[in-house]
Amino acid sequence: MATANLIEATENYPQVLVSQQLANSETAIYTCPASKSVVIDTATLCNTSGATVAVYLSVVKTGGTAGAANRVAIIPALLPSDSTSVVELTGFLGPGDFISGYASAATSVAIVLRGAVSS
Repeated sequence: MATANLIEATENYPQVLVSQQLANSETAIYTCPASKSVVIDTATLCNTSGATVAVYLSVVKTGGTAGAANRVAIIPALLPSDSTSVVELTGFLGPGDFISGYASAATSVAIVLRGAVSS
């Protein structure tokens, strides 16, 4: 039987969880699957545009609402062609928990989340 408890997990699958461009409005980026738990090992942002961009990121408990109330990171000035790690996104997600966010300009910032899904 699948469990969301990492200590009791029988399967653990390290992988790239997300590799995509951020939208310019609050959008779910990754949601932990039902009956699973996830550990986010690394979170990286890269500004692929020629302009400075602001980035806003949230970690939301299942049943919660994406947005400022759950904001964990604000990067006010990600420079062109620059990248940064976002340690505030690393850690555990339970079933239905999710990461959301947006950039001040659509398709200007790539986000990559690496981690492991356990069941």
